[in-house]
Amino acid sequence: MSLFSNDIAISLADDSFLFSTREHPEPLVIPAYVAMQAGTNRALAYGAEAKAMLGKAPENITVVRVLIEGMPGNYEAALALLRHGMKKLHVRSIVRPRVIVPVPPGDPGNSAIKKMVMKHLVATGGAREVYLIDMGVATAIGMKLEIQKPELHAVLSVSDDWFEFTVISLSGVLASAGGAIGTKTFVEDARNHFIVSRQFKPDLQPLEDLLMSVGINAGAASAVQGWEVWTGKSGQGGMTGQLLSPAEITTGLMPSLVRITERIKNTIRSLTHEQQSDLARATIHATGSAMAIPGLAQTLANQLGMAVTPFPATVHPSIDGCRLALDELKFLRQVAPPKRR
Repeated sequence: MSLFSNDIAISLADDSFLFSTREHPEPLVIPAYVAMQAGTNRALAYGAEAKAMLGKAPENITVVRVLIEGMPGNYEAALALLRHGMKKLHVRSIVRPRVIVPVPPGDPGNSAIKKMVMKHLVATGGAREVYLIDMGVATAIGMKLEIQKPELHAVLSVSDDWFEFTVISLSGVLASAGGAIGTKTFVEDARNHFIVSRQFKPDLQPLEDLLMSVGINAGAASAVQGWEVWTGKSGQGGMTGQLLSPAEITTGLMPSLVRITERIKNTIRSLTHEQQSDLARATIHATGSAMAIPGLAQTLANQLGMAVTPFPATVHPSIDGCRLALDELKFLRQVAPPKRR
């Protein structure tokens, strides 16, 4: 890497902190978990190491999930993880790096991430300049969509516990929405459905594994231990069991899917009639960890009445979008440094 060029892209997506540079595009992925000494802000372990301690740590160690709905839920833990990632990515250079960070739509997300980058990257001298980019725009760039043209592009990201929908034209955001949803919420909704309708309380992990493998509306479900639903006594007086089908799992997921699609529909309604007509002829490009669930894209498409095209990626494309946008920093929103007293 050049002694004069060490710009860094950072994205908070898919329950991870992602780091990348222009010269080394292979991203550093750190799961958003920090093990901290109880009652203090001292970090003891980060990422996968901290996550592996969940449920196993002694009382004097607290494992913190840093990202809640795509945003920092624990400010001190987020700062600790940010410092850890920057240190791992550190390359000696003459000048401090410029940093680009995507932010979700709305003031709450912007404020939380701005607060974090201001305190560490700007105020403490960790970065020369910090630039913000809309998460939807960064994701679209990472998908290689030609967003600089006047055509409308729709981008949907469904991750572990949040979703985000953005309509883009001429590299700008026309409308956007986000909310708490994702794989964990899918599992909880399905589990609650079975508790109410079948008086059956399945374990969460087998359901999550089933969603990620067999999928939604993906044919007959294979046997999963503990997923038999006891339906009553047979003619011989014994209890009869029946395996749950993907169709019934889909029924349990409907509250989650309806919440997503209603927010998306409301966002589309905020556009002009001409823009809505243009978008109706387009496709929604979908990514995120939850989109790995087979059948989810088609189920969302059926709910929305629009084509939904999955964008498979092992790492959320927003980090690639941020890295590619490093050459266009002058067009983005720069975080102003704190005023000197």
